[in-house]
Amino acid sequence: MVFECYKLFKKIQPRPAIWTGENSLKSIYLYASGYYAALLDQNVYSAKHTDEPFFDWVAEKLGYYESTAGWVNMIVAYSLGFEPSEINWEKLEEHPITQEEHNDSIARFYELLEEYKSEMNRV
Repeated sequence: MVFECYKLFKKIQPRPAIWTGENSLKSIYLYASGYYAALLDQNVYSAKHTDEPFFDWVAEKLGYYESTAGWVNMIVAYSLGFEPSEINWEKLEEHPITQEEHNDSIARFYELLEEYKSEMNRV
């Protein structure tokens, strides 16, 4: 999904709330997921064609032992200072997030996105 939605992510980057209704990484993800579902529905891509390791790549990059929480949660937790080795996902869900913290997680996502794209283009 990340590569297929890369151009969309870059359009959203300067002003996420204009595109998604709020300024959060989760809203960006949900918007892009809907866009991606439409691409699949219209046969622009096939599910087989779009398998990519972004979840696992983010987990490894940020120090998580698995990627089942999803890249959004991992990036948000990391941005909030939750230790990957001691993460309690329920506490993350209960943790209030300020707009500055949302901005930090969005910025971290875009840094990781560019790094991932760069690494995958070398392969």
